[in-house]
Amino acid sequence: MTYNPQIPAWGEQYLEKNKEKLVKYHEWLSITGIKTGLISPKTDQYIWDEIIVHSLYFYKIIEDLGLKKANIFDIGTGGGIPGIPISIVSKKKVTLIDNKKSRIFELDRLIKILEMQELFAEERNAIEILNHEENVVFTLRCYLSTSNLIKEVTKTLKKNTYLVSSNEKNKPKINEKFHVKQEKFLINNNDYRFIDVITSM
Repeated sequence: MTYNPQIPAWGEQYLEKNKEKLVKYHEWLSITGIKTGLISPKTDQYIWDEIIVHSLYFYKIIEDLGLKKANIFDIGTGGGIPGIPISIVSKKKVTLIDNKKSRIFELDRLIKILEMQELFAEERNAIEILNHEENVVFTLRCYLSTSNLIKEVTKTLKKNTYLVSSNEKNKPKINEKFHVKQEKFLINNNDYRFIDVITSM
């Protein structure tokens, strides 16, 4: 099956410099990722648009916020989404967090294939990390919604930035302990997606 490894104008620099590894990760997801149950069966174009391109916008937000030096934890990473594309384009330390040993095993194998020196996969409890780490960036694609995340981290409020995949209908509600903004971006020529940017006040 063929697909078009394109990216909107906002991410052309990421694709130009890192296309080989992004395409290799795409290939791994479309074969090993599906075979091992890390992702459900998807078309090649869907994997590119909805996983690769979508993930890259997480890093664009990190850059725009001036947080390139912060440690990044990808919570509930599954198949390394969005943490692996972030690591490929940033070349900074990214830690993939999942509580299933089988997923960490596959991710460790992939890290070796991609020869990523600053990418790590750890079998850990995501909630514990959310409540103990400070001055870091957390990325969450499917693990928690914005409202559930805020409920969880309000218990032990830390100074962090949280980037949560969302949709237009679920616009974040105002919370006095957090600043919440919804980012809208193109993943191809026609389709928009959303990421909630949450910072503690």
